Amino acid sequence: MAAEAGSFSRFRSAPAFASWCGLTPSEHSSGESERRGGITKAGNALARTALIESAWHYSTCSPRPKAPAPGTDVPPAIRSRADDCTARLHRRREALAAAGKSACKANAAVARELACWVWEIGCRSEGTVL
Repeated sequence: MAAEAGSFSRFRSAPAFASWCGLTPSEHSSGESERRGGITKAGNALARTALIESAWHYSTCSPRPKAPAPGTDVPPAIRSRADDCTARLHRRREALAAAGKSACKANAAVARELACWVWEIGCRSEGTVL
């Protein structure tokens, strides 16, 4: 993701990054009528594919954090936010499934939220914390 995005701080917000990935819902509105469609797919195809494929993981993952791999050096603040992300996305996936949403729609919603988390963690790692 870092190679595709370049610098995360170039996006002014997490929704802007999700839009760049093409994970924003399309909209067909007129007057007071508001209808949303599927994702736009108008962004970076490689980043979107990576996020969509990663989002499938949250249907079967454990919401509890795993021990870090030996030799990894991740700052505690980033590690904590990543653990929060895993738990939240797992809960979100379960809530969408319980609400009767199709697996593909739930996956797209989780991928969009994952993109927002990736943006935040990317900004934290660059030192441009919100």
